[in-house]
Amino acid sequence: MPIIAIAKLFAKPGQRDDIIECLKPEAEYVKNEELTTSAYYFFKPEEEEDTLLGIEIYESKENLETVHMQSTPFKTFADSATAAFDKPFNLEFFEPADVGFLTRPGFSTLQAPDVFLLQVYFVVKPGTREKVLGYMNEIAKDVWEKEDGCFSYYYAKSIDDPDKFMIFERYVDRPALEVTHRAGAKFLEMFKRLDTEDLVVSRFIYNCYESGVGFLARD
Repeated sequence: MPIIAIAKLFAKPGQRDDIIECLKPEAEYVKNEELTTSAYYFFKPEEEEDTLLGIEIYESKENLETVHMQSTPFKTFADSATAAFDKPFNLEFFEPADVGFLTRPGFSTLQAPDVFLLQVYFVVKPGTREKVLGYMNEIAKDVWEKEDGCFSYYYAKSIDDPDKFMIFERYVDRPALEVTHRAGAKFLEMFKRLDTEDLVVSRFIYNCYESGVGFLARD
């Protein structure tokens, strides 16, 4: 089963860019040589200037542990970036929710300065995750058909928490999210249902920008 690892890297104050530079050659190696890793993409939270987030998709957890983390380029990255880390990185594991799309064709490595991203975490009431994802699927289908300025709209389910899921969203710029997406009729309809049925326990959002590192597909 594919496994999705959401990475969180913690830099010492002012040293996030140093970690990014150390990560670039390793990410190129993953793209060119680690063909069982289907995505390896990093982005910068707006509110946490010393944090770097990543979405990594592997053929299996074994592939992550025995192939990716044992490779020479990964070990080189870990060694070269050690001085810039404030503490060890964290991985949170998810599985595909079969809702949405990871990237539109041709936009897997856009790396443009205005591209705006969201990493959103939902916790819903016990036993309602599949129902909520059904509502979210209606939004995702609408986004694919109508919002060309949305390059990614991808859902994944927490492996450890049956009431948690996340959304990875990527837009051509911030207005594509705030003006276009959030005004969509299907978005408003489904979120009104969530509110009316009182299904959401909590929601946390990272506002992010691209880091210049990684890929979401090999196109």
